[in-house]
Amino acid sequence: MDKALYEEMYQLEQRHWWFAAKRRIVLALLAKFLCPHRPDSIGTMRVADLGCGCGMMLSDLVASGYDAVGVDASDLALEFCRARGVPAVKGRLPGRVDLPDASLDAVLMLDVLEHIDDDKGAFASAAKLLKPGGIAICTVPAYRWLWTGRDKFHHHKRRYSRQLFAQLLNSADNLQIIFVSFMNTFLSPLAFAQRLAIKALARDNKPTDLSIPRFGLNRLLQAIFQAERHFLIRRLCMPFGLSLVAVAQKLTPAGGTAAGDL
Repeated sequence: MDKALYEEMYQLEQRHWWFAAKRRIVLALLAKFLCPHRPDSIGTMRVADLGCGCGMMLSDLVASGYDAVGVDASDLALEFCRARGVPAVKGRLPGRVDLPDASLDAVLMLDVLEHIDDDKGAFASAAKLLKPGGIAICTVPAYRWLWTGRDKFHHHKRRYSRQLFAQLLNSADNLQIIFVSFMNTFLSPLAFAQRLAIKALARDNKPTDLSIPRFGLNRLLQAIFQAERHFLIRRLCMPFGLSLVAVAQKLTPAGGTAAGDL
């Protein structure tokens, strides 16, 4: 991404409703599917945020007690991670990540795969890092028809249908999908209308067009979005939304899952 977008992310992601709610959802999914029967084991869980950006998710992982590390291909992103005081190393998917295979309890790829030409190869490389029973949590933007100039500014290669996303996840060896769902559903009608208006009027978003909504609206939007975690941790899949989220688990050598009855 461009320098201006990293700077925007660093300035806004701690408080902006979309970033904050997404992190809350991811933490809930980790707690549910990584160590559902042993919440006291969080401190022993090694988690990598692949494509960690400016490190706010890493900061929340560390604050939650996980043994977390970030990986990003951007030197600027790594500088922002250092400014936040969180551990991150340089790496690029597919392939070039300086972490041992089968060494991680969880990998996160949060709005990362859409930036990568070889998204299947990148996800396969991430899956190899997982221990048997480890989980992958991935999010991607949904619906090709929602493509706007903002996707271009963010250097997206694609947006995903649910079927295309599931095919990507199924392409990795020894991985079992726990669920695939849409996300950011409750607020999506407003966003759909906005995106369609942008297309109809032939207007494009500015490269940096985010701001913190005022008058309590930011807190309200965050509360609405993050409420979806209560459905997702129960594997109650949302029927539509601005994004897609998936949880998948590395199979044990016997072909089962290590976490038991999820």
